[in-house]
Amino acid sequence: MEYNRGIFGVLNQDDMEEQPLVLLDGGVERRCGEAYDFINDSRPGYEGFLFQYTLLGEGVYEKNGFRHTVGRGRGFLIQFPEKSRYFLEHDREEPWEFLYLHFQGNTALPFIRKIKHICPDIMSLDENSPPVRMALHLQKRLTSGERLQKYEGGEFLYRFLCALLRETEHPVTQKKSSSVQKAAEIMEEEYRRLGGIEELAARLDISPAHLSRAFREEMGTTPLAYLTGLRLQSAMNDLLGTEHGIDSIARTNGFSNGNYFAKIFRKHVGISPGSYRESNGSKYSRKGMGE
Repeated sequence: MEYNRGIFGVLNQDDMEEQPLVLLDGGVERRCGEAYDFINDSRPGYEGFLFQYTLLGEGVYEKNGFRHTVGRGRGFLIQFPEKSRYFLEHDREEPWEFLYLHFQGNTALPFIRKIKHICPDIMSLDENSPPVRMALHLQKRLTSGERLQKYEGGEFLYRFLCALLRETEHPVTQKKSSSVQKAAEIMEEEYRRLGGIEELAARLDISPAHLSRAFREEMGTTPLAYLTGLRLQSAMNDLLGTEHGIDSIARTNGFSNGNYFAKIFRKHVGISPGSYRESNGSKYSRKGMGE
């Protein structure tokens, strides 16, 4: 992986009160043969959150009495203040090179909580994973003299946190079995006309039980839930963008009939298809059609 060292600071020019996400600084640093030691429950003036990821060498992260070596491909996420410490061992001759982002904003909190629930101390990320590539691309831009456009820092952080959460939940670099990959592709292409999971399994020449088990392990959900989600998303688009009736939309998107579709829709969305169409101001709702 190619990268250039360099750090950046961000001048915040977003004229918005209580900004939801603010990028403060970041970069790629190299530390070697020097004092580098931070105790995070007492760092006046250093607030918000810190993402730090090792590109080369290793450092140490301590939390709750546990000591973790933070080698290449590993990182940590800190919410200041917290009882933790990260440092470079004073007698270590090899350099520690790392990527970091420092930011703040209440919108980050739900992401931070969930990520730290999955990875309480140390996270492992492939160097080609989306969040690492995104952060390195931003670092390259800003250390080359580019400036962020208005609100771009917050926009970047939201996308970065989404990518980081997805990666910690289900690493995209994890190699999927050919059957799971093919099953997902078939469902994405044929969800409107696919007969069901048994038909899908038969086409892949595996049992429905094996498909369900492998799919859940690799995708984090069942094939039925995945298929239902594809159908519901398409049906929601049809409710807002077409004049077709509920039963027609249901059958077009792979549901057996309008009543079954309405039951599934209410379970997942919380309201009926008709109410969804009306509450979102579709011109195809009864109210929008003057009925």
